[in-house]
Amino acid sequence: MARLGLPRLYQGGGVVPGFFGIDPGIGGGVALVRDGGAYGWGARTPLIKGKKSDYDIPGMRDLIMRGATDFSSLLVGIEKVHTLPRDGRVGAFNFGRGYGLWLGLLTGLGIPYMEITPQRWQARMLAGLPRGPHTKTSAVRAAQSRFPDMQGMDVKANWGVADAALIAAYTRQHHLGGRT
Repeated sequence: MARLGLPRLYQGGGVVPGFFGIDPGIGGGVALVRDGGAYGWGARTPLIKGKKSDYDIPGMRDLIMRGATDFSSLLVGIEKVHTLPRDGRVGAFNFGRGYGLWLGLLTGLGIPYMEITPQRWQARMLAGLPRGPHTKTSAVRAAQSRFPDMQGMDVKANWGVADAALIAAYTRQHHLGGRT
């Protein structure tokens, strides 16, 4: 078995035919954008349902592997999350937990990634759209406009997939030096 080089934080360059975006929250999602900019597919963050939902770690790994097997090379953009002073201790811990799980899976699988703050990707992908309390609805509008074949955005639970698709599109643009 080949040894994976760790960590694989993206250093730039190389041919990348697939771009994968991750919104790491429990209500987040993943999406794949092809090199030409077309939407490939998206999915909600896998969860184990119960009294309280929890991350389905094997399901998360399976989504990453699906993206990795769709393309010979994959670059992942993951939203770099942080907590706010108003977040409680338990909420802050759970919020950061998903981010850490995704990073651990990417690193363990040897898949290159770049961390992107919400401010960076939203400034480019939501330019001219309302922000603040309207950021999520603006992200859905922007994703539907950019990817007209994207399905399921009429269901609020899928809105994390819209964020993930825009994160993937931002990752692609960044890789291409800002070109669309």
